[in-house]
Amino acid sequence: MTVRRIALVAGAGQLPGLLVEAALAAGSELCVFALAPLALPAGVRVRPARIDDPAALIWAIREEGPTDLVLAGAVSIPEAQRRAIAAALGGSSTATTDVALSGLAGQLQRLTGARLVGPHELLPHLLAPAGRIAGAPLDGHREAAARFAVDAARAVGRLDLGQAAVTTGTRLLAAEDVAGTDALLIRIGAYRAEGLLGEAALVLGKAAKPQQPLLIDLPTIGPDTVSAAAAAGIDLIAVEARRTLVLDIDELRRRAAAAGVSVVALDG
Repeated sequence: MTVRRIALVAGAGQLPGLLVEAALAAGSELCVFALAPLALPAGVRVRPARIDDPAALIWAIREEGPTDLVLAGAVSIPEAQRRAIAAALGGSSTATTDVALSGLAGQLQRLTGARLVGPHELLPHLLAPAGRIAGAPLDGHREAAARFAVDAARAVGRLDLGQAAVTTGTRLLAAEDVAGTDALLIRIGAYRAEGLLGEAALVLGKAAKPQQPLLIDLPTIGPDTVSAAAAAGIDLIAVEARRTLVLDIDELRRRAAAAGVSVVALDG
């Protein structure tokens, strides 16, 4: 039987560690190309990597001879790095982040001979099922607000800003940008503290960018998302069903119950 050899290009966060555990449990061989500091089990092969040097990353992966290639974890791509990636791949320096990332993923697959695999293929149980995930059920008004928030997040993604938006009713209040979802929630908390939002019921919507390849950079939520949302005065989180990863769902539910936050996954 052929042993599965996995190259994991890993950013920050909890997801890369979960993928390492799944790969080891399945008896796969594994090499991690770390774009950020990671705490991994002893014995896991780790090689440092830079996302803005695609040529070096491609050659390092080729040396390992993987059968499968996985890209996972949070990666911050400043403007200079986005331009460097696009230029290294022979594309326009004005290419969007999604074009740069999808181009990088395509080149990695083509030039290493490995099959690109989405994190959800190794961890299918992390995909958000449709319906209520945590907290109290939604009435018709709150479900409509949740749908508007997810639609707003898609619109934000279509502009290549981010994957999240904060809304109230049918009004967009703030959008995720290059700083990420955590920074968005900090901003919302500051707006609330300054009295700019009053007592409005706030919704955090998260959705995959319409133009992004779904094998990389799926939206992700976890217990820390719930805690940060609650601290910002948000009591409803709405995501796309089967296109969002949910980490540590038991702890997420515990924190949601404690904070009075509802979490729902909606079909497209």
